[in-house]
Amino acid sequence: MFGTLLRFRLRRDRWQLAVWAVVHFLLAYLVVSAVHTTYGTAVERANTVKVMMVTPAILLFRGTPQGTSAGDFMALLGLTFIAVLVAFQSTFLVVRNTRAEEALGQTETIAATAAGRWAPSLAVIALGVIANVIAMIAVAVGCLAGGLPTGGSWLFGAALGAVGLTFVGVAFLLAQLFPAGRSANGWAAALVLAAYVVRGLGDATGTPHLATATLTPAWPIWASPIGWAQRTLPWSPHARVWPLLLGVAAFVVLTAAALVIQDRRDVGAGVFAERRGRAAASTVLRGSIGLALRLQRGVLIGWITAVVAGALLLGGLSGVMVDQLQTAGAGVTNALDEIGGGDGSSGSLLQAFVNVGAIFSALLASAICVQGAMRLRQEEVAGGTDAVLSTAAGRMPWMLSFVVVAGVGAVLALVLGGLVAGAVAGDKGGGFATWFWAVVWEAPAVLVFLGIVALVFAVLPNATIAVGWAVFGLAAIFGLFGPLFGLPQWARDLAPFAHTPAIALPHPDFTGGWAMALIAIALVVASLVLFRLRDTKPGA
Repeated sequence: MFGTLLRFRLRRDRWQLAVWAVVHFLLAYLVVSAVHTTYGTAVERANTVKVMMVTPAILLFRGTPQGTSAGDFMALLGLTFIAVLVAFQSTFLVVRNTRAEEALGQTETIAATAAGRWAPSLAVIALGVIANVIAMIAVAVGCLAGGLPTGGSWLFGAALGAVGLTFVGVAFLLAQLFPAGRSANGWAAALVLAAYVVRGLGDATGTPHLATATLTPAWPIWASPIGWAQRTLPWSPHARVWPLLLGVAAFVVLTAAALVIQDRRDVGAGVFAERRGRAAASTVLRGSIGLALRLQRGVLIGWITAVVAGALLLGGLSGVMVDQLQTAGAGVTNALDEIGGGDGSSGSLLQAFVNVGAIFSALLASAICVQGAMRLRQEEVAGGTDAVLSTAAGRMPWMLSFVVVAGVGAVLALVLGGLVAGAVAGDKGGGFATWFWAVVWEAPAVLVFLGIVALVFAVLPNATIAVGWAVFGLAAIFGLFGPLFGLPQWARDLAPFAHTPAIALPHPDFTGGWAMALIAIALVVASLVLFRLRDTKPGA
């Protein structure tokens, strides 16, 4: 029975695993390509590392400098970002195959057979291990394809696989603690981001060694699974394997604890009981909009907070960071200029930095749209859609309510982010109006994500989650890092961010922004019409 359940899950999630593998490979390969093209010489890499080591804000987002070789620079630029993606893949996969199935009654049905109660859970754990082995291979092959040394490439992939394994255990434990998949996913995502931030604090407060272009991170690095991966030092002469054992040990301990808890709790329940609701719904919840807002409020609060925090950091440090980046060498300044649409003139670096900051804020805001549209599919699978549609609510109003809530939430995030960035930037950092409008004018591009994922939900509902995150990841690669990775212009143009007006430049072109707005509207309208024509597919 264990083998049958594992094969079923592999077959059901094969496309999702394939999409994640492609994203991991591409990201690893493109970061390596960026190292060779943008930071091609040891001198350029050394200059850049020295700037990073005296700028804690950069270390917070990047990683631990460990030398000036191409491999060391790959780990510095790419490890933390890929680790976050691998962690999210693991948490989503585990919660989907535990809490979602339990809510549908499938787990209880299997447990009533000779398979017993542990067989479904062991199959999920095995699926998580396989998914991270695939991710490890994809990342390592991406590094090898970029020309990095073999041993370091495989250690780099294994380090990221260990991060994923840790979060398989985290998600499996959370699935026992919380009775709803929404709560488990929310806490898992929060812990992934916490691991990233804690790791960043360890790097930002570390001790730099300018002579060797290395940094000794502070103790918080050891409180994060992503920090453990960094301490493998994959391409360093001092590379080590033993930090991988921390990830494996965490996986074993967390899954064992989860299995013990599962054996003692009731099927369908969690250690933490759900709060009792009101006897009657409030006035707000008696409409589709109120219901959509209630179901998405966690996503909205989390990502709006992230957008505002990022804007606060980028706006407040803009003037200082631009001054320091100017000393990093032509490769760095030219890359930033190109990403931000600068023209190489005096003051262009600051203008480019403002535009890059706006794109970064837009990427975070677009996650609201992606997850908001995904919520449509999650409600359909759980049977909530059919329950609502059995009332007087219509198909199009139901779907439109989720779309409107996600869209308004994303725009609100950008407005708040623009206000905060503009308020803290000051004249040296670009000024209030420049930052505010640069961030707000990303709204049309952000809403395109909403239209794309909503259209996939209407046409290919089973692919909604996989395609949603793939679109998000590829847009980050093409839109934010396209010039850095040396991608051709046609590839960069695939990202909606490439078409928004560069407000910080002297003569911004608004044509692309209006075009993105029209495309977003057309995609949403098409998705509403097509959803009206298909049957709902709960439990699929």
